Amino acid sequence: MNTTDDKNARRDALKHGAQWLMGASVLWIASAPDRASASKAAKGDFFYQDKPKDGKSCGSCRLFLPAEANKGSCAVVDGEVSPNGWCMAYSPRA
Repeated sequence: MNTTDDKNARRDALKHGAQWLMGASVLWIASAPDRASASKAAKGDFFYQDKPKDGKSCGSCRLFLPAEANKGSCAVVDGEVSPNGWCMAYSPRA
């Protein structure tokens, strides 16, 4: 083979490899579960505690959804959470 044939063979191999990778990516994305309907994590998974940590609490977290007095829920952690609680998913409000 000459140099031109080698370049064309490599180019074709890369082209086919890229097409295969794109096809596999599309199949993987299409078969992934709907992230919006995914269930929340258990409190223990995020080391939830009913008291603040280092001045940080659920009440000042962007994931906290207040409900009644001293009650609320979280966008990430399952179940009722206290505004005075804390977990490792803490993200301060902007």
